[in-house]
Amino acid sequence: MNHATNIVSNTHRLDRLLKPKSIALVGVSPRPGTVGNDMLEVLHNGGYQGKVFLVNPRYEEIEGIPCFPSMSDIPEPIDMAVLSVAGPRMEALLDEAIALNVGGVTIYDYCKIEGEDPNATTLLERLKTKASAAGMPICGGNCMGYYNFEANTHVSFQSPGQRKAGHISLIAHSGSIFVLPTSNDERFRFNLVVSAGQEISTSLDEYMDFALEQESTRVLAVFMEAVRNPDGFVDVLKKARAKRIPVVVTKVGRTEQSAKLAATHSGAIAGDNTAYEALFKKYGVICTDTLDDLMNTTLLLSQEAELGQGDLGYISDSGGLRELFVDTSEQYQLPFAKINEQTVAKLAARLPHGLDPVNPLDAAGSFTPDYANVFRDCVHYIMEDPQVAVGVFEFEARDEFIYMPDLIEVAKEVSRDCNKPFAVINSFAAALNGGIANDLMDANVPLINGVENAIKAVSNLLQYRDSLFAYEAESNTSVAVPPGSATAERISAWKERIASGTALNETESLTLLSDFGIPVATPTQTDNLADTLEAAATAGYPVVLKTAEPGIHHKSDVGGVKLDLNEASDVAMAYQDLSERLGPCVTVEPMVSAGVEMAFGMINDPQFGPMVMVGSGGIYIEVLKDRCFSLAPFDQAEANRMLNSLKILPLLQGVRGRPACDLKKLSHTLARFSILADALQDVITEIDINPLIVDANGCIAVDALVIGKTPELSTAPESLDHESEESPAEVEQSAALMS
Repeated sequence: MNHATNIVSNTHRLDRLLKPKSIALVGVSPRPGTVGNDMLEVLHNGGYQGKVFLVNPRYEEIEGIPCFPSMSDIPEPIDMAVLSVAGPRMEALLDEAIALNVGGVTIYDYCKIEGEDPNATTLLERLKTKASAAGMPICGGNCMGYYNFEANTHVSFQSPGQRKAGHISLIAHSGSIFVLPTSNDERFRFNLVVSAGQEISTSLDEYMDFALEQESTRVLAVFMEAVRNPDGFVDVLKKARAKRIPVVVTKVGRTEQSAKLAATHSGAIAGDNTAYEALFKKYGVICTDTLDDLMNTTLLLSQEAELGQGDLGYISDSGGLRELFVDTSEQYQLPFAKINEQTVAKLAARLPHGLDPVNPLDAAGSFTPDYANVFRDCVHYIMEDPQVAVGVFEFEARDEFIYMPDLIEVAKEVSRDCNKPFAVINSFAAALNGGIANDLMDANVPLINGVENAIKAVSNLLQYRDSLFAYEAESNTSVAVPPGSATAERISAWKERIASGTALNETESLTLLSDFGIPVATPTQTDNLADTLEAAATAGYPVVLKTAEPGIHHKSDVGGVKLDLNEASDVAMAYQDLSERLGPCVTVEPMVSAGVEMAFGMINDPQFGPMVMVGSGGIYIEVLKDRCFSLAPFDQAEANRMLNSLKILPLLQGVRGRPACDLKKLSHTLARFSILADALQDVITEIDINPLIVDANGCIAVDALVIGKTPELSTAPESLDHESEESPAEVEQSAALMS
C-alpha cells in the first residue's frame, strides 16, 4: 500500500535463527512418520541451500547424510540447531548449544518434565534463565517452528507444500494458526511464518521486528494471545507505522471479565481487551475477530498498490448480488465512491440499454460478443475515477466452470493498468476456486470469497488508510498541548499526597482536577448543620448536598446526593437525612445548570499504562456503555476523534432546537485530563469524573473519585514494569507540557 522502501539491515538479532546458513538437526531419525524424520524431509523439500548437520548417536548416517554423535562433534560453526528431543534431555543440549555459540535454537517440545519438584524451578524457567543470560534466541518451545519462504528455509515437522512465496509475514502464538493458513488455500502467499510458542527467549515483538526488516514484507499478520514484552511491542508498532507496513491482529482471550473489582465506573465497563483496543487504535493496528478476517485483510493489503483518498468502486455481473453487496455494505458502514460526471458519461455511452451508469455498477447485459468488452471498459472507467480508492469486481467463477473466462483476463488487465488496490470477489464463501485464485495472484489480483469477507477486508483497508493519513498529517503539524496550571511542585505534592495511602475526599479530588486546568464545581466540606447552612448561603442557592463519608464511592447508589436545594430549610432537611443514614460529613456545591451529562475516566493498565475513557455520563454510564478509550497522553485531535465516535454526539451537537455544546472546550478538557492521567500514573489506579456537565459555555466536573495505588499495585512484576520513577527533570517536563 505505497510502502516506503525497506532498508534491509546487515545484521539482526534473529538472523542466525530465522535465516541460518547452517542447521543442526538434533534428534533426527530415519523412521518415517516421526518428528525426527519429518523435520529432515520438510527442510529438504523446501529447497534449503545451506549446510545440514544431522545429530543422533544411534546412527552413522541417515538417507546418505553422515550423523554426528553430538553437536560438539560438528567441525563447523552452527547457525541454528533444532533440539527435537524430550524434556529430560533438553537442558543439557541447550547448555551444549550455548557453549558452542550456536546462533539460535528451535524447540518443539513443551519443556515440562513429569514429576518435577513443584517447589523448585521448572525446566522451562531454567531454560529461560540460561537463554537470556547467553543472549540466545529460541523459537519455541511448544511450537511448530517457522517457514522462511524468502530464504527457502522450512524448519518444522509440518510441510507447507509447494506454495509460492509472497509478501505476508504471519506471527502466531498458536501452532494451529501456523498450520491452517499454510496448509490450505495457496492464494495466501507468505514470506515468513513463525510459530512463537512459549517465547522462551524470543518475544512476539522481536519476530515482528525481524519481519519488518525483510524487503519482501508488505503486511504483518499477528495471531496473539498476550504480550510478554510491552515496551518492545509498542516500539515495533511505531516502527511498522513509520515504515507504512500495515499490522493486522487477531487477539484472542478478549471476553474474560477482568474488571470485577474495579472501584470506578470506568473500570467496571472496561473489558479484558480494552487496553489492547486502545493500544491498537493509537498505532493504527487493524483489529480482526476471526482467522478468515485476518487472512482476507492481509491478502488485500499484500498488493503493491497506491492507496489514496476516496471510497469503494464496485462492478458486478448480477443485479441481485449487487443488492446483497449494498445491503451488507450499509451494515458495515462501507461507503461507495461518488463518481464524477465524466465517469458517468463514459459509463452511459458504453453500457447496454437499461443499465444505469452508477456506482455500485451492474454491467451485465445480453450475452453478445461484446459482453466481456463492456466489462473491460466499465471496470477501467470506475477504477480511473479520482474518487475511487479501491475497487472490487464481482463475478461467478469456480475452477470447474466459468461462464465468461474473459472476465479473468479483464481483472488482470485492470490490475496491470491501474495502481490502486483491486480485488475480485465471489459472493459465495464456499466457492471452489483455489486454482483461479492462484492464477489471479500471479497477476497481483486477490480473489476473496464471501460478500461479508470482502466488505470487512475493504473496510479494514480504508480504516488503515485513514489512520495512517491522520498520523502523517499530525506528524507534520505542531499540535499544541492544551494549557493547564499544575506546576512541577504541585505535581510532586499531589504524588506525595496520593501515595500517603489515605483516600482523597471529593474536595481534594476536584481540586486535583482544577490544578490540571479542568473546570470544576468548587465544593465546601462540612461535618455539622451550622457550617453546612453557612456554606450553602456562601455558594448561593440552589445548591447540591452530597455525602462525603469515606469509603462511599458511588454516592447516588446509596441515596447520597440531594439536588436542587433552593433554601435553608431544604438544606437542613437534606442534611438531617444524610447525617442519620450515612454520617455527618457532606460537601456543599453550587447547583450546575442543566446540560448533557458526560463522564471521564482513567484506568491504569499494568502493561500499557493509563487509559482514558470518555462516554455518556450520569446513571447511563454502565447501562449504555457508550464509551471510547485511548492511551494517555493525547492531543486535542485524538480527543475530537474520541468524541466523534460516541452515540451521544448528536446531543452534544444540539437536537430539537437545543443549543450545541462547546465541543472545542470539551475536547481541550479531555486532552488535559489525559495529561493528568499520564503525569500521575505511578500513584493512581483509577479516576472517575461523573457527571461532567457540558453545555454551550463549556463543561464542568461536579463529581470526582480518585483511587490511589495500594502498595501491592505500586510494585508491579518486573516483566510488566514499563515505567520508571520520574526524575526531577521529568517532573519539570510534565509541568512544561501543561503550561
